Amino acid sequence: MSNQLDLSFDTPEPIDLYVENGRGSVDVTATDTTETTVRITGERAEEYDVRDLAGERGDRRIAIIAPQRSGFFGKDARAEIVVEVPVASGLNAKVGSSDLAAHGRFDDTRVDSGSGDVSLDVVDGETVVQTGSGDVVVEHLAGDARIKSGSGDIVVRRADSRLLVTTGSGDVRVEAAGSDLALKTGSGDALVGTLDGEAVFTTGSGDLVVRQVGPGRVTAKTASGDVRVGVVPGTPVWTDIRTASGRLASDLPATGEPGPDQPYLEVRATTASGDVTLHQS
Repeated sequence: MSNQLDLSFDTPEPIDLYVENGRGSVDVTATDTTETTVRITGERAEEYDVRDLAGERGDRRIAIIAPQRSGFFGKDARAEIVVEVPVASGLNAKVGSSDLAAHGRFDDTRVDSGSGDVSLDVVDGETVVQTGSGDVVVEHLAGDARIKSGSGDIVVRRADSRLLVTTGSGDVRVEAAGSDLALKTGSGDALVGTLDGEAVFTTGSGDLVVRQVGPGRVTAKTASGDVRVGVVPGTPVWTDIRTASGRLASDLPATGEPGPDQPYLEVRATTASGDVTLHQS
């Protein structure tokens, strides 16, 4: 049996939204609105606890809390939660197998997920995302961010500030990194499109690829994975590359030592059996 709960709150300013949901989905949209609307559809929808809380500093906090499991062997209720909030609201969500999608521009955002997928549009504040096996896709991170997944894949289209990504067996792709970047995987591959800043890569058996990087620093450590770095033409490169049984290859033209004030790229790579390749991007 499916039920539905509809509520609305007068919120002329951005709020902090807290959501709990075990199964189903959570869909949050930040838009130009002066009210917060909540629609819950599904099992035990009328039992969800939706509260308007006042913060210590006078800020608005809306909480959506799923009902308790019924019985010792009971399951979480399955429900679809759809919320609309003012632009630049904060988001804090705890979900089990629920997928979560956040559309629009948010402030500080934190998501803890068991197996559900997570999708975020734009986060201006700090971002913290942790999943067990769910995939994570983020369009734009303007503030510092930490993303961790056990086996899910992680994709970040654009990161303007510091970004730390950790995954066990999932792959990582960062299409544009505008600041310091740290990627750590167990067996997953890591790919960076363009890099403007310092980057540290660590992996067990995954491959590490940077398609385009200019002056800065790239540090890579892998056991059996390959390392491939594409260098902007004309960039002087200083290298410290060590491998036990892997091959080293470079088609970079000789540029000589950089001048006293000339920017350059520093590449440090350590592998056991992986190959290391440097080439022009």
